[in-house]
Amino acid sequence: MRYARTILALSSVALLVGCSQKQAEISEGMKDIDRQAKIQKEQVEQHADVLKERISENAEAQKKALEQTAETLKAQKDAVEDRKDRVDDQVKFAKKNIDDQVETSKKTVDRNAEAAKAALKQSKDVPQ
Repeated sequence: MRYARTILALSSVALLVGCSQKQAEISEGMKDIDRQAKIQKEQVEQHADVLKERISENAEAQKKALEQTAETLKAQKDAVEDRKDRVDDQVKFAKKNIDDQVETSKKTVDRNAEAAKAALKQSKDVPQ
């Protein structure tokens, strides 16, 4: 019986050692899975950070391009405003020139009318 107890005890020890070894393997496997998961999460985060950085850089480039476009458009608008002002000045000058010519022409007509009247009066005063 002692022999049976010894065998039973040894079997129990072997079973416990086997279970303990199996438990250690499972524990090591779990730790390995956790390490791999951690590495994969870090890689995902790094990839996300790279993508975010690219998006930020792209957005900054687009903003800079839009600012340059806005500056170009402002310069073009200013040039158009200057041209409009020049056209307005030319119109004012042309109208003033026409008004001056009208005044000169009216004065000439008045002088010619006075001269014609004087000539007519003089021709009536001259005996024939």
